[in-house]
Amino acid sequence: MSAWYVRKEGSPEVLALPTAVEVLTGLRDGNFLPTDEVRGPTDATWCAIEVHPTFAEAAEYIDPPPPEVADDTHLDMNPLIDVCLVLLIFFILTITYASIERALDVPPDTADEKGAPQKIDIKDIKDRIFKVIVKMDGERPIIKIEGKEVTQDQVFTEMQNIINTTGRKEMLLDIDKVVPWGVETAILDAAKGNKVHNIINNQRK
Repeated sequence: MSAWYVRKEGSPEVLALPTAVEVLTGLRDGNFLPTDEVRGPTDATWCAIEVHPTFAEAAEYIDPPPPEVADDTHLDMNPLIDVCLVLLIFFILTITYASIERALDVPPDTADEKGAPQKIDIKDIKDRIFKVIVKMDGERPIIKIEGKEVTQDQVFTEMQNIINTTGRKEMLLDIDKVVPWGVETAILDAAKGNKVHNIINNQRK
């Protein structure tokens, strides 16, 4: 039985139809486009429906397919991602600046009029101060408050306990120069949070 073959433009899939009428019906109903290819029983090659002698006249009256309508429900996330990245960078810079500001916001050593540092005898102030020592053991910072080793997370609570029990609100900070800034900043934050009003000998050695 003779058949007509239709394939979508650019597609290798072939659809067989028994008559040319069914090809025209598919064209009219929008199942086929004028640019789709057709081959009749006597055709040696494929050609577009719109140029085939059997369908060329009918194809002229077929309206072009409507343009694709953009999906209004689609949300373009790229601008949102850009804004989030900017806010993240701003947040990181703000935190970094605040950390440096806290680390530098420390009373300097007192000096006499000639600029020489004033020597402080620990014996004279031992009733007013508590001592914090920070050293490095390899890659691990060792924090001792009044001789008691604590973790970085325990610094605030331990300072609070000492201040509450002894009434000492001045701190003698002995810290190695190799101690990371983050550790020093955490100690200074804890001191500030506990209203330590004087930090002595806090300069990195």
